[in-house]
Amino acid sequence: MILKNVTFLNENMKFETRDFSIKNNRINFDFNKNEKEVYMDCREYLVIPGLINAHFHSYSPLAKGLMQEMALQDWCNDSEQGTIQQLLFDYLDNEISEKEFAYIAQKSYVDMIKNGVTFVSDSDPQSPQFLSDAMNEIGMRGIIDTYEEIEDYYNKSEGNILFGTHLLEEEDMTNDALLNLKKIKEKYNTIMMTHCLENEWRLKIVKSNFGKSSIDLYNEMNLLDDNTVLFHGVYMSEDDIELVAKHNSSVVHCPLSNLDTGAGIADVNSMLEKGVNVCLGTDYSHTNVWELMRLTYYLLKINNPVNKYSAEDIFRMVTVNGAKAYKLQDDIGQIKNGYKADLVFIKKDSDLEPLLNKVNFSTYLYNLLFYGKAYSVQHVMIDGKWIMKDRKLITVDERKIVNTYNQIAQGFLQYLKKQPQ
Repeated sequence: MILKNVTFLNENMKFETRDFSIKNNRINFDFNKNEKEVYMDCREYLVIPGLINAHFHSYSPLAKGLMQEMALQDWCNDSEQGTIQQLLFDYLDNEISEKEFAYIAQKSYVDMIKNGVTFVSDSDPQSPQFLSDAMNEIGMRGIIDTYEEIEDYYNKSEGNILFGTHLLEEEDMTNDALLNLKKIKEKYNTIMMTHCLENEWRLKIVKSNFGKSSIDLYNEMNLLDDNTVLFHGVYMSEDDIELVAKHNSSVVHCPLSNLDTGAGIADVNSMLEKGVNVCLGTDYSHTNVWELMRLTYYLLKINNPVNKYSAEDIFRMVTVNGAKAYKLQDDIGQIKNGYKADLVFIKKDSDLEPLLNKVNFSTYLYNLLFYGKAYSVQHVMIDGKWIMKDRKLITVDERKIVNTYNQIAQGFLQYLKKQPQ
């Protein structure tokens, strides 16, 4: 395929217009324009790299609203709300099949595709195989946390799906568990990820039990390197941040969920200043990556000069930096010669005006960040293949996914009614 008149976001986070081809699923700027290929005129679109949701939980659709105004450590407590939360997790663990759980995940994956997300990191202890199948059926790219099942998935990929494993949250840390993690690291040396210093509760746990932060413990066990992905990091100290930067580990900033649970606001400014690779994740209950990006931008304006951070910085976090976190920086995250064709086509419309793209001044990316809507995403291509055209998924039956999800949701409501009052 040859794409003509493409106004695309280049590796310098600037928009330029030129033609390029897609051959063997990769972007090719050096093509023969006389080739007999299918042409697509792209002058009506802005084209950006596929967006990367670097931390997510599959159960999210059913959890919407259930965790409202409640701190993480209070989830599943003895209150009415906590009881409902516990029943949700019981329902997911014991009342539905792995195949049904995959439909819950697919509901979110479809929502993400419609927002322009082409890669997701899914951290859910349900069956990695069914989640992999769910992603592959759509044609999505991603990585799945296999938790204790890493031996079955080590050095394995299925379609565009990778597999990693889990570090320990602070409440699960013991000396023996940390030593076991070290052995797993030495044996597999795969991507290892975890929720890290997400809130003050988790900080107090590790300080009380070990007298130091979880970052210090990971460092002592040689668990910090460029295969390490840490979610949240709200309570990382300056010393913690310096260690993360030193070892080229990545942090996934999740401000939507951090504010939802009252965890606080991560010091992303310090992380960026010290050279940490920061990417973005919706975590639980959210799939709207545009909302996530806008919130990230505004939080970075707090106590910083107004011109310190730009829309370009936000788009780096959700493209280039996300790719780097999962060791894919040479394949995805940029529209660049030889890179995989993961492309998002955004309809130019009056909501984005004025779209100025001068050499020294441009409103393109800023307007896209703040005035673009989810429905502005018209087409999505992953690995050179169309996944969505005119906002319709073409790889799966979206109606079936939604209907099955609705049946599962209704099943949960029926499950609640059966419980003793």
